[in-house]
Amino acid sequence: MSDTDQRYRVVVMGPGKVGKTCILKRFLFNTYTDDYKETVEDLYCRDFNVRGSCIKVDLLDTAGNLPFPAMRRLSITTASGFVLVYSITSQASFEETKTLWTQIKEERPNYQDIPCVMVGSMTDLENSRQVEKFDTLNWIYNEGFPGGFVEVSAKEDENVEDIFRLLLDQSRGGARYMGPHSLRRRSANSLDEGEPVKEEWDSDAKNFNRSRSLVRRGSKGPKVRKARRHDKNDCRVS
Repeated sequence: MSDTDQRYRVVVMGPGKVGKTCILKRFLFNTYTDDYKETVEDLYCRDFNVRGSCIKVDLLDTAGNLPFPAMRRLSITTASGFVLVYSITSQASFEETKTLWTQIKEERPNYQDIPCVMVGSMTDLENSRQVEKFDTLNWIYNEGFPGGFVEVSAKEDENVEDIFRLLLDQSRGGARYMGPHSLRRRSANSLDEGEPVKEEWDSDAKNFNRSRSLVRRGSKGPKVRKARRHDKNDCRVS
């Protein structure tokens, strides 16, 4: 397979101030800051080692409010996968993210085949929650959303890597669920799978007659000692 065939573009979309940039920087650099700076459009090009194979991924961090509709359409039409982010502290951001999904369906007739993850961010602000997990699950069920769902905190570094594991699993046609203890710390540029573990399901998912593979448990599991990311990557960026 040629380098062109091995290149993928993941587009991170959502309203402004929902934590898109924080999520990417936590995943790529293991850093976090509370300082807010409006994103225009940032592209991160990385090589990842997946089961011994090197794949090239472009991670596009889009602006919350694109001034030109053509820019948003271009981002949608060129994407190999989507990460749709809203804040659990903002009902308006959830509504806007649902609108983004509608636009994706309009632009991409094959949307059901495109890896996609719905992300509820800022779980560290649980006391200010406006969007309940059940609300998102209800929308997923009624919409027939084919992708995964996870709630994360970039600030506390919770479940961020699960977003990209869910994308990877979907791209392979595999299960979209990641159990709460199945993620082991690795270098930022390695997504090799760990050993199988016992899965735990989110109780909210029991309200639906559909696969529970869409749900990543949001509650905290046992504390796991976090290993530092290595500076030396398994697959270096060219």
